[in-house]
Amino acid sequence: MNNRRREHKRKMDFRRPIGTRRPEKTFLILCEGTKTEPNYFRSFHVISAQVEIVGTGMNTMSLINYARDIVEDRPDEYDEIWLVFDKDSFSRDSFNEAVYFCETHHREGYRAAYSNESFELWYLLHFELVRKAVSRFHYPDMLSRRLGFFYKKNNPHMYEILKSRQPNAIANAKQLYKGRSPSPARDNPSTTVFMLVEELNKHLRK
Repeated sequence: MNNRRREHKRKMDFRRPIGTRRPEKTFLILCEGTKTEPNYFRSFHVISAQVEIVGTGMNTMSLINYARDIVEDRPDEYDEIWLVFDKDSFSRDSFNEAVYFCETHHREGYRAAYSNESFELWYLLHFELVRKAVSRFHYPDMLSRRLGFFYKKNNPHMYEILKSRQPNAIANAKQLYKGRSPSPARDNPSTTVFMLVEELNKHLRK
């Protein structure tokens, strides 16, 4: 294991105290980004599950290898291991490999919440169904126009700002997913973030 991954593992000591009861479900959410995605998912008011969220600064297969190290060190600790990553400018092969790993290791709890091209697509889908390929560099301006204020990456309030529109985003993301191809890297735009959102919604405070 390289020094970077070792340092991350040293920092994330989430073991439950001895004698405490295991929650209804346990999630490990490992995000490629260090702020945008962790800020969003930490805003879910989950009460009937244990959710551990880490912004790693890693991508595609590096993120996969990091997750495997954690699971090897803490077997049977998590019901679902969600890997949140973007296509960005990474190669088609590395992006597809990461997605395929999660699909082929589904029985072991691995899940992919990917976005092509970036996580901000999920935000845009709260407003409309985006079918045309859009560069991730255009997302901030598109969001700013729809939000009515300047969109700043890492905004910690995006969950609450968009919450009322979330059903719309889920429906739009599902529409895109229906048209998926054998190569996720070619599916621009597309996102499976809706799958993780639906799972977390099952455990929210009512």
